[in-house]
Amino acid sequence: MKKTILFISGWAHGAEAVQPMADALADDFGVRILTGNEVLKNRSVPDADCIVAGSMGGILAMELLPASCKKLVLVSSTAKFCAAEGYACGTSEKVLRRMIAQLKRDPEAVLEEFFKNVHLPQRESRRAIAQRQASAPDPDALVAGLEYLLRSDVRDRVPRIDIPVLLLHGAEDRIIPATAAEWLRAHLPGSALKIVGNAGHALPAHRFETVMKAMAAFLGE
Repeated sequence: MKKTILFISGWAHGAEAVQPMADALADDFGVRILTGNEVLKNRSVPDADCIVAGSMGGILAMELLPASCKKLVLVSSTAKFCAAEGYACGTSEKVLRRMIAQLKRDPEAVLEEFFKNVHLPQRESRRAIAQRQASAPDPDALVAGLEYLLRSDVRDRVPRIDIPVLLLHGAEDRIIPATAAEWLRAHLPGSALKIVGNAGHALPAHRFETVMKAMAAFLGE
């Protein structure tokens, strides 16, 4: 029987964001995809042998990690999205509060700016733009996600995650700095970190072969 992998996408990302990774592993694993919004709404992560989660999905995976999970891959993720005293690896709360206010007036403008930063230093492809526009979450779900990111903090949970963890992060991530991945590496006892140069938050979109090679080697160990 095949081992199972659960993919969880990040804030404002639909299933299409992780579908290529799931497709690449479908011959060897039973795959399932959930969006970060779905996990946040249900407040649960279903059983799976392995979990691959990005950004907000990674925070949710660490917070709600099922006992069945034997390996965890965190792509462009963090233990705490917002910066705080003693923790400089995050975004100012003012940025998220401004986004929440703007979402209620002009959600399209908020998403355009967000995805521009997601894909830097590269540009978002026309195909990616079309895909996200077709599957954009409703503004209420986007606000709920930002409110979760404002309060989320799994730093106390991290040292108790005693399974192998692969951390993949872009060196030029504009959404979550690479220092957040370095913090995770220092506090996750069974983790390995790969920082990819000339890459940003949308690591699988622009460094797909690099991501899949590292992931396949880790999952096959």
